[in-house]
Order: sequence, then structure tokens, then C-alpha cells
Amino acid sequence: MRKGFTLVELLVVIAIIAVLIGLLLPVLATSREKARQTACLSNLQQVAMAVLQYSQDWDDTLPMSGYEAVDASGKPCFVSVGSAISPFIGDKRILACPSEPMAYDTSGYVESLGITGGECNSGKEGGGSYALNDAVLVSGDAPHLKLYAQKPVRLSELRYPSETVLGYDGNVAGSNQCNFRQFAPAIEGRHLGTCNACFADGHAKALPTFPSGCIAQNINGKVLTEYCLGKPSPYSRRCGQASYLQCVNQLTGVVGRDEMGNCFMRLR
Repeated sequence: MRKGFTLVELLVVIAIIAVLIGLLLPVLATSREKARQTACLSNLQQVAMAVLQYSQDWDDTLPMSGYEAVDASGKPCFVSVGSAISPFIGDKRILACPSEPMAYDTSGYVESLGITGGECNSGKEGGGSYALNDAVLVSGDAPHLKLYAQKPVRLSELRYPSETVLGYDGNVAGSNQCNFRQFAPAIEGRHLGTCNACFADGHAKALPTFPSGCIAQNINGKVLTEYCLGKPSPYSRRCGQASYLQCVNQLTGVVGRDEMGNCFMRLR
């Protein structure tokens, strides 16, 4: 009568279990990331709707990407677009991507440049996960950041809102590396190689990307991998030019159209 397993049989069972775990773990990791991507996409869509609600309240005018102000204690602070649309989003966690909730630290960066109050009304927690299209959400007056006030863009100026990006999974470049200028927005393909983006008509979708191989730094000195869009888009060509960009590493510009088709430009 057999009373138990032999050592060889136990080793075989353990080996089979190890193989199954090795096969299942990547699937589970992918499923978790897909869930985070879906949550992130929902966040960006809510951000887009909040921007549109803001424009309705402000006579068709879109919010600025940021400007300097003074906090309750008299310190200079930085007002971000997140602060501007906060009455329309309720939960500030919407401004953070679950896959990388603190891609950059705005407060720490602006404090290092002399804006001692950091990000207004955020204390030491001012930061985020999303990059902005600063050709649509233009800058206000922020001399410490070498940004000067531009005339805000009106929603009615956007001829192709369904193709014009408002914000996306991204970061903020800290230096002139990888074709970035300092303080420029940068695409991040953080969702299994895709980048979520929201548009000026209120919808959001995922865009394919690929790493260029160039490594830069963000505004906090952290590693910033340059990603490029993985398929042609209106942001692949500047209006009035025949050549296409080799690497679209940011979604900056207002979508227009010329004799060659859709393209991007600046209104200001």
C-alpha cells in the first residue's frame, strides 16, 4: 500500500507550480496595468470636461497653464491649471495617474526658483502626472519661471477640437536634452507603451508610443525617458511645412489644416 509521494514526485509538482506561477504573473501584471490605464483614461476625460465647464463660466475662455500669485501668508505661489479647474472636479486625485501619481513635483521645483509658497493651496504636495498643451492652455505671468502672460485662448478659436489635445500622460523636462526645451511638456508611454490623452471636445483615448532611446531629466532631476508617438497624427507636421517631425515627443499646438492636410500651429 502506497503511503505518500516520493521525493522525485514532489520535485516534479513543485516545478510545475513554479512554471505556472511564472506564466501567470506577467498576465496578472498586465491586467493590473490595464485597470490603471482605464482609471487614468477616465481621469483625463473628467479633466477635459472640467476645462470645458470652466470655459462656459468664463465666457468661452480656457484656463491658463499657470501663473504666479500670493498665498494667504503673503508668499509668492504658483497657480496651476489644476487649481483653476478644482471647483469642477471635486476630488483632486483625478489629477493623478494611478500608474505614476507623482511624475513630477511642481512645488519643489518652483520653490527652488524662488516661489517660496510652492504650488498655491497644495502645500508640499503640488505635483502631478499629466502634461499640458501649452499652446491651448497658455501661460500666465510667472517671471521666476521665465513665463510671461499671453492672451488666453478661447474655445471658439479651436477649429478642430476633437483633434486638439488638452492634456496627456506626461512629465516636465528640466533641461535642453532630447530635443526638449526647459520646462517643456513630455509624452510618457507609461501604460504598456501607450499614452492617454484628452481632447478639447471632451473625449479621451490612448495613443501608441515608443521610446526613442534618449534619456533626459525632469524638473526634479529624475530620469525622463523620451517617448515618441507611434503613429502619424496632426502633431507630426507643423502647418506650412512639408517635412514631418522624426519624433513627436510632446503634444503642443492647435490643430489646423493646410494644403497637405491636418497639421499643428500656435495661435499666440
